[in-house]
Formats: sequence, structure tokens, C-alpha cells
Amino acid sequence: MPQLHTLQPDPHTLIGIWLIEEPAAELYAALPAHADLSAMAGRLHPKREQEWLASRVLAYRLLRHFTDAPLPLLRDENGKPFFENSEINISITHSPQLAAVILSDKYEVGIDIELLSQKALRVADRFLAQAEKDCTAGDGLKTCLYWSAKETLYKMYSKRKLIFKENISLATSTAEDRLLGQVRTESFTKTYEVHFKSLHNHMLTYCIDDAIA
Repeated sequence: MPQLHTLQPDPHTLIGIWLIEEPAAELYAALPAHADLSAMAGRLHPKREQEWLASRVLAYRLLRHFTDAPLPLLRDENGKPFFENSEINISITHSPQLAAVILSDKYEVGIDIELLSQKALRVADRFLAQAEKDCTAGDGLKTCLYWSAKETLYKMYSKRKLIFKENISLATSTAEDRLLGQVRTESFTKTYEVHFKSLHNHMLTYCIDDAIA
């Protein structure tokens, strides 16, 4: 797999981004023997299968930076990925062209990657509150950023039934490469920093729960 980038935001966290080029058979062969494939089980379209496999190969390769233990990568009842019998946190995302994974042995993490297109702009009314629409001002790039950031925060919350427009809010930050985000439900409120980076015609967002209460 061609490696595009490896980022290390802090000593406990690693991000990998890979270009998806290999056929499914080659990706299957690159997985470790203990990899769990039951979640796929022939349910995916061939292109989605290729994306799914590529993201898992990347996840297991990044895991080597933390441990050599044969840890199966599973999903909990909410679909959140986790390594069995391990405290290492992981989040996974993929598009038709790129896979991205974030791992941390200390912090909760979330990640998303989106192809830059006008799709987010066409559905902006479904996921942006009025204040967020004022910030994005009909700009396709900013709207895609906000969509990706909300996807990342959805993964940080790691439970279902969040409504993007009502339960996840975003605001600009004093830093040029991040947004402030908040997840709010009847029983939960938390503020996060969402980092972002534009690369290879995609928007990458990620969050590391290491600072803001």
C-alpha cells in the first residue's frame, strides 16, 4: 500500500493515511492471520470491500507502533471499532481513494475523511444549524469541513441516535487548523477541538480527547 502520510500529533497518538490501489485479493493477503473478517462476510459491494480491507490493513500496521500482540480488531454494539483485550483506542475512516486511521494508547480519538465535492453543500440544511450556515456562507470547502468535523464528533461520542443539526455544534477557533465542537444530549455535554487538514482533494478531520473538558 502506498503510504501518503504518517502524522504523530503527540507521543501517544498516530495517524496513517494511505492511497487505496490494491485489489481485494492483495489486501486480504496483507491482513494478519488473527484479523476478524466476520463484520464483512460478503455483505459489501466490491469497491466498499476494497475500502474496508485497506483500512484494516492500515490499522494493523499502525498497531505495530504500539504492540506486537495479536489483537483482533472488532466492533462494539454501536459499531465503534476496538482492539480486543486492549486499552488502545482507534477510529477508522475511508473514501473510494483514501483510508485513514488514528490510534492512541492514552486518549479517546475520532477521525473522518471526505472527498471534496459539492455533495455536502447540497444537503447543508440537513446537518448545519443557522449559525453554522452563517459561518460556512455557502462555501463548498467549508461546508465539507463542517460535515467531516461532525462525523468525527459523532465517532467521539461513540453512541447512536445523535442528530447532527441538533446535537453537534461547531464554531471557529483562534487556531487556523481546528474548530471547536460540542456534543450535547439530555444527559451529556462535552466540548472538543477538531483538527483539520486538506490533502489530495480530501478533507481530513480528527479529534484527540486530551485537553478540553
